[in-house]
Amino acid sequence: MKNTTIRVAMLLGVLIAGAVAPLHASAVTYPLNFIFSPATGTVAPLATVTLTDLGNAVQFDLLSQAGAGSKLDSLYFNFANGSLNPNLLTFSNVSAVNGTYSTTLAPLTSSTVNALKADGDGFFDGKIEYLRNNFLGHGQTLSFRLSSVGQNLGVQDFHFFSLPGGGSGSYIMASHIQSLPQGGSSAWVGTVAAVPLPAAALLFGSGLIGLLVARGRRLFS
Repeated sequence: MKNTTIRVAMLLGVLIAGAVAPLHASAVTYPLNFIFSPATGTVAPLATVTLTDLGNAVQFDLLSQAGAGSKLDSLYFNFANGSLNPNLLTFSNVSAVNGTYSTTLAPLTSSTVNALKADGDGFFDGKIEYLRNNFLGHGQTLSFRLSSVGQNLGVQDFHFFSLPGGGSGSYIMASHIQSLPQGGSSAWVGTVAAVPLPAAALLFGSGLIGLLVARGRRLFS
């Protein structure tokens, strides 16, 4: 029984390691659940960003969950922490209507870096921003893809924190949302954690643990 217990503990360790380190996951979901301007703290997710490894590109699926009447107008993200050249990033639109948004990548000059500073904190590497009166409403999804010439990007290439901007902290991603149901105000919301494994993988792991435990009971009963 002792050996079985050790095996189960080792398997649990592998699963837990995967759950806290999304660097090798094929899909990662980030909840935008920390309002940093105005300084509010943790809230129920106002949006989620799911990154999916497509082999030669990474798809971003941004889902707004901020409530009826809300207007999500931008998404800020980070890239590769200097190990890959952000100038080589290529943006591909999937769901947004052409002409309703702008994209900014590769902030290599001080003026561009300042333009990518989220209000309240954080210098980011790229952003997609709606123009004029366009926005992402509650329950709507914005999808786009990022690729790089000569590189097979993965979700791990976007799992980096923003450079500190003198505010409350650093964030992997951030959004600005207008007309929140609570008083109609706007806010900057970020994310500091990820959910790397799909539910199916966790269920599979739980099944393996159950098989190991059951086998151990048969062997030592």
